Formats: sequence, C-alpha cells, structure tokens
Amino acid sequence: MARKDKKQRRGKERREIRRRQKAQRLSLPELLRKEPLLLEALDHRYPLVLCLINQDWERGRMANIFIFREARTGLVLSSFFVDLAGIGLKDAWGNYGLTEADIETMKFRAASGGNPLISCDLSLASTIVYGGIAWANKWHFKLPKEYKIWLRLLEPVDQTEIDLDLFGEDGKPFLMMNEDELNVFTDEAFDPQILKADLEVERDRLSRKTLTQMGDIKAALINFSRRSEFTEDLKAALTKQFGKPERPDSEQEWVTLQDWFLLEHKLEGGKTIAQRFVEHYENLMSDDVRELILGWGDVIEGLFEVKGRATDSLRMKNLVNEQEYEVFPTVSMVNLEIKPGDFLLARIVPAKGFHIFSGSTAAIEWDGSQDQRAKIYKAAIDFQMRHPRLAFRGNEEKLQKSRESARRQYEDFVNHFGSDEVFGTGREILQKHQDFLDYLAFGKKDPESGQPIALVYEEKTGEPYHSPRANMPEPLLHSQDVGMLCDPVEGLSFLIDYRRFIEVFECPDQYLGKEETEDLVLGYLKSDSVSDVPFRKVAIKFPHNFTDVITYYRDQEGFFSDRIDDLMREFKPHSFDKIPRVVTILDSEMARLARSAKEKSGPVASLLKGIFRR
Repeated sequence: MARKDKKQRRGKERREIRRRQKAQRLSLPELLRKEPLLLEALDHRYPLVLCLINQDWERGRMANIFIFREARTGLVLSSFFVDLAGIGLKDAWGNYGLTEADIETMKFRAASGGNPLISCDLSLASTIVYGGIAWANKWHFKLPKEYKIWLRLLEPVDQTEIDLDLFGEDGKPFLMMNEDELNVFTDEAFDPQILKADLEVERDRLSRKTLTQMGDIKAALINFSRRSEFTEDLKAALTKQFGKPERPDSEQEWVTLQDWFLLEHKLEGGKTIAQRFVEHYENLMSDDVRELILGWGDVIEGLFEVKGRATDSLRMKNLVNEQEYEVFPTVSMVNLEIKPGDFLLARIVPAKGFHIFSGSTAAIEWDGSQDQRAKIYKAAIDFQMRHPRLAFRGNEEKLQKSRESARRQYEDFVNHFGSDEVFGTGREILQKHQDFLDYLAFGKKDPESGQPIALVYEEKTGEPYHSPRANMPEPLLHSQDVGMLCDPVEGLSFLIDYRRFIEVFECPDQYLGKEETEDLVLGYLKSDSVSDVPFRKVAIKFPHNFTDVITYYRDQEGFFSDRIDDLMREFKPHSFDKIPRVVTILDSEMARLARSAKEKSGPVASLLKGIFRR
C-alpha cells in the first residue's frame, strides 16, 4: 500500500512538473518554442568567439553588428542593424549551428559589397545595441518583433548607464524614412496640468484636490500602459500568472495584476511602465509629480485592520508586517461603508508622506466577535510564516528579533537532538517535532527566572499555556523518508527523501543513471521550497562526490555550474540574501488571540493567497 501511495505521489509530482514546464514553454516566443536547440544556444554565458561591425559605421551612422558565441550546437549568431541617426534598433536576426566557414563567407560577402566588417569590442556592440533600444523607446519607434530573442547573446546592462550621445542630431531623431513606417504614439486625452501642478498638503493632510489629481495621474498612467509596445509584455505576464495570455474571470485578480504590471513588473531593460511614463513626460512633469510616480513602485500589499477613520483617510495596521499607515482613497469616502474594526485586503503606495490605495481592495466586515478577529489574526500569522519577506518588509525590528529567534531555535534544536538534522518516517518526524515544541515550552528554562517558559507565560497572562501543535502536510506525513533540518538563519525545514538525497552524494555509483535519482536531485535543485542548505551540507561532507554528481546532471540538463556558490546563484539566488523562516510576532495581543482561534481561517487564507499569488 505504501509503495502504491509513493508511486501515486511521484506521478502527481511529475504531472505538476510537466504542467509548470508547459506554462513556461507557452510564455516563450513562438520561435523558441519551435526551436528548442536555439533556445539552449542563445545564452550570453557561452564563450565569445567574435564580434564584428561594419567599418564605416561612425561615418554612415548605420551599424551592422554580428556577435558569435560557441554553444554546444556549434556557433550561434545574433545580428543587429542600428540606425544611430534616426530610429535606433531597426532589425535583429540570427542563426545557430554555424561553423567558422560561415563566418568567413559572411566577411567575404560584406567586403565584396564594399562594406567590410572589422572586429570590435563587445562593450561597443553592447553600447550601440542597448542604446538603439533605449533610443527607439524614448521616441516611440517600433522595435523589431523578435529583437528580445536575439538579445540573449548580450549580457544585460544597467539602464542608467546607457549613453545616448551616439544617437540622433542635437538630441532628436534625424529621420531618413517615410513617416508611414513609424509606430507613432498618440497621447490619450488628459489635461497636462495634472502633471505640472505641485501636490498640495493641507494641515498635514492630503487635500481633496490633491487626491483627485493623484487619481487623474493614475488614470493617465493606466492609459499609457495600453500602448502597443507593452502588449507582448502583458501577455507574457498573464501567461506566467494564469497559464494563458487572457484576462482572468475574477475582476479583483485582473485589477490587481494590472496594478502590479504598471508599478512593479520589470520590462526588457529593467524599467517599469511607471518609470517609462515619467521619462516620456519628463518635460511636463513637476518634481512633485515625478517623485510621486516613482515612489509608487514601493507597493505594500497586506491584510489591514482599520484602527481609525477620519473624514478622508483610514488609519490601518498591516497584519502582515505589523506596521501602521494613514491611507487616503483617491475617491470620496462619503459612501465607503468602512468602520474601525473592519479588515481590508489591499495594495497601498506612498504619497507625500502618507499612502493611497492602489489597485483592488476587498473588505471583510467585522461582525463584532473576538472569534472572527482571532481567525483573521491566525490567517495573517500563518501567512507571515509562509511569506517572511513580506512580513519583514519595512520593519527592521521584526527582522532583527526574528534573526535572534532563529539563532536561539538552532541552539535549542542542537541541544535537544545532538545534531542539526534528524531522520525518520513522516509520523516519526511529526512526533519529534512535537517533542521539540514541548521542550521549548516546558523543558527549556527562562534565562531570567529559571522557570519553564510556559510557567512564565501563565504567571504573566493568567492563562494556561499550550505549546503549538505540530502538523505536517499529507505527503510528508505518509513518507517513509523525511528529514527535519535546522539552520541558524532559516530555522526549521522538512524534506521528503532527504536520507536518500544524502546517499546519492555518499555513494553516487549506486544511484546515478536512475530516473528516481534524477527526479530527486533535480527536484531539490529546481524547487523554490528547498533552500541551499541540503546542497551545502552534502558539498561539505562529500566534496568530490558532490562535483561528480552535479557535473553528471549539468552535462545532461545544460546548466552551467558545478561549484556550490555558482550553482546556488543559478538556481537559488535568494540564498545569498537569506532571511529567517522563524517570524517573531511583535504584537502580543495578536499572537494571543491567534492561539485561541478555534477553527481554520479558510476563506481569509484563500483571499490572502489570491492577492499575493505573484
């Protein structure tokens, strides 16, 4: 029976992997979906073989650039045609599976046509190509349809370092083509005065006039995002989020995604649509408005508890990061039926020292009971534990206290078990986890009083202390091989097949070449829920075997790293900016009520998952 359950679980895991891979493929351009070998070949990390440019590019103000790299399928080429006087990047194409003879043929034909090619530094090529893209974007010229595909052979650049001095005449395009060929953008109708006027603050409040102006600015930004040049980016974002390039049925999800797309999604080149909007209207914009729009990139998403209400604002506490904000709607609050004690799922952005709502908002009316409040607090705390980065955002005290808690937890774990990792079946690990939680409550002594932690709590609050109940997802619970690890930064983590994972690196000859071994190692490597810790542990214990195992799968899968730090940068970049998974709750009343919650907070948890699903 256990073998059948394990087979079903693995089948379910493989289906989930295939579903994710399909969604990833669908998000790719059509050319790369049809040509998987081209997708593999187009990577700037392959060795550079040659970079060529036409000899007279400076005099003629037209640059033909050819970049060759050595891929596993042979030479791969990206070519760019850049009009430095007029419209910037005009064409982009490429090929793969080429040879040295193809390069010589290309050079011979160019020389025969009176436009010989010469070698150039990759940095010059990068400057011209990325400058051509930035120039086209600045003046709203249509870029080649597939230029992003061929751009993959060039390393990404910092957009702030792009120099446009090479382009145009006197800072403007010198057009040498028919205007019918241009993708000219026509501004949607709005009063430019909204961008010119300063934003007034009256008696430490945002005035109704200023709030209306902010709403009009946001409307202009939304219209700007509907330009054709952003269409493909939006389709890609929809596909990544919902599996298909269509708006979702849920209006709340659609509005939330649009707001994220405007303010947070990075376009090719690293800028957001809001930043592009500021660049487009830079000559019209006051410093006030520029600062406002750029500040909107600092979005705070949360489950907020309304603490107070004024004429035009709400004082709200974000139950995710435990910070308070004064928030203004950009519409009148006269008809808003929101009262102190209610809860809001919302996105807010900074505005002149205050905050305003941005995107969708969902209200949860407080029914007056402590039971409902307890369930909502529990949902918020559970969410903090699953998403610590959101919990620590803007709250340095919470982050530092959580770091201290994680370090203490690690010391307690090692003291209790004699090691920082333990093994067993799912049910055995569940019991060991419960034993550890009980030890923390009843076995560990408070450093000040010398009494058990639980007793100190009971004396302070007058309530009996109950240690948290350990729980475990079904796949873990029914597994015959589970590891419980404790890290001094991350805290506790639980891994299926952890003992076998270690055995792969301990005795690779016995495991390599088996399908289940590949699923295990690559599953750990590609999973967002598995940190760098297990890999760093086996790299230290079995350094030579670690290199052999990773090299084996590197050659099969086509990734680039076999050294531990490089491997983690490629697959687990967050491990270099690690935060604790142990989250300290600063609000003792919130923690106390959450512990008293009698039922699961399913509906609230589902709403939280929906608004934070990106």
